Amino acid sequence: MNILYSIIILPIESLVEFIFYFSYREFSALGVGGAIIAVSLAINFLALPLYNKAESLQLKEREIQLKMAKQIERIKTTFKGDEQFMMLNAWYKINGYHPAYAVRSALSILIEIPFFIAAYHFLSHCSALNGQSVLFLKNLGKPDGLIAVFGMPVNVLPILMTIINGISTAVYTKGAPLREKLQTYILALVFLVLLYESPSGLVFYWILNNTFSLFKN
Repeated sequence: MNILYSIIILPIESLVEFIFYFSYREFSALGVGGAIIAVSLAINFLALPLYNKAESLQLKEREIQLKMAKQIERIKTTFKGDEQFMMLNAWYKINGYHPAYAVRSALSILIEIPFFIAAYHFLSHCSALNGQSVLFLKNLGKPDGLIAVFGMPVNVLPILMTIINGISTAVYTKGAPLREKLQTYILALVFLVLLYESPSGLVFYWILNNTFSLFKN
């Protein structure tokens, strides 16, 4: 795991750190909030070619799945056991398809993970966020706690992030198989759980990313 982190995550985290402090130093009038916006824009534009390639492969996977769906359902209804397995393999070969290609439907998620881990690690431990404010967020180094319910603070930003993520997912997966839709909605809930108690600066960063994805979709 340490080797994977050093090869994949660390370079991205170093880039995030460089962009953050460069923006914070050179555009100090914008404050920490401006530095976070700069990181989000830079990372999204740098990763855009990867996302575009992943989306083209996902679209190809979706089209093949739709083309094969009726016959696959017919085979599963008609045959059982080894006979079903043989018939499905034959149908896959006719269409030049292999079940392993299904991983293409998750490529954009797989691409997103290293960027998330890098940003999460850096912004979760970034001392520059402590005591800094932006808009209605009083301390970017702590959870927002913007409202209170029965005396308990509720972090609004992670909920807003999940709503934007859900809208983006609904737009992106329109016409996609149920499995792919569930995959993306579940991921949105995972992000909600992971980021609910995170510093508001980190959640602010991820809201920017989700907003970027929504407009892109």
